[in-house]
Amino acid sequence: MKLGRIIAAAATSGLLLSGAFVVAEEYTGHNVFAVSLDNGSKVELKAKKGTVREILIANDIPFGADDRVEPGLDTKVNGGETINIYKAHEITIVDGDTTTVRKTTYKKVGDILKELNITLGENDRVTPDLNKEVATVDTIKIVRDGKATEVKKEEIKFETKEEKDDSKYVDEKVTKVEGKNGEKEVTYNVVREKGKEISREVVSEKVLTEATAKVVVVGTKQRPVEQKVSNQATSSNQSYAVQSAPAQSYSTAGGSVRLSNGNTAGAEGAAAAQEMARRTGVSASTWEHIIARESNGQVNARNASGASGLFQTMPGWGSTATVQDQINAATRAYKAQGLAAWGMR
Repeated sequence: MKLGRIIAAAATSGLLLSGAFVVAEEYTGHNVFAVSLDNGSKVELKAKKGTVREILIANDIPFGADDRVEPGLDTKVNGGETINIYKAHEITIVDGDTTTVRKTTYKKVGDILKELNITLGENDRVTPDLNKEVATVDTIKIVRDGKATEVKKEEIKFETKEEKDDSKYVDEKVTKVEGKNGEKEVTYNVVREKGKEISREVVSEKVLTEATAKVVVVGTKQRPVEQKVSNQATSSNQSYAVQSAPAQSYSTAGGSVRLSNGNTAGAEGAAAAQEMARRTGVSASTWEHIIARESNGQVNARNASGASGLFQTMPGWGSTATVQDQINAATRAYKAQGLAAWGMR
């Protein structure tokens, strides 16, 4: 066996793990190199000059794709140089909410982050410290603090607009244009402490897609009384119910309504009808007609169904102990169901 091969074999079998070896001589016909490992050992090699890669391969010196070799593998060496091999090892990086396992050939925290192209903000904090070697540590934690810029896309809610139409009745609503949400790009300045967001400020907004407003046409025309009365009253006292109300079925002499069966709203009912007209915008004569039909103007009228008072409202709409209570209950019923609460269309 040639002398060069003997030395190389010795290097790979035992000297790679031994103490430092100082290159002291040059063998006849060959050049002498030293291979230094990051565990502190140094091995002498005798080989012809060439690239670092060629010398390591010729002498069976192992190196991995993730290892750092200095000089570089394609560097030509002539003899007398020291080739350093730094073995790669795994390190866990916890960066905010993200955890990754990377490979590094460095031991100092700052050098590791630089090798892995991990940049730090002015107020970010790292554990262990940047100057600490992580020979016995397998995790580096980064807490992102300070101010950062974020750009997000957000929805623009459409608004609803109403258009008045005096050709339609008050209980008619028609959608003229359907609404559609838009989109915008918002830039924020975000401040974090100990990895948690403590403030967010809008820097700028850019509209990407305009929102389309929803347009609803609302009628303003009052329906004639004769069109509102039906025989489907939801809470009427049957002794006062009527089938339908043609225009000639009542009169308004003296400001009070009289149905064809003789029913009226009475004095208290007429006053209550005026108050309801002020509250709802529905004419007082319409409310008088309801009162005449439902209770014949009797404040204490009651029905087996549970309806009571001038308006014959159900208990769910509130007390009917006083006339004021009855007006309040009727107002609630109207706001919830409109005149349909009394079977009117």
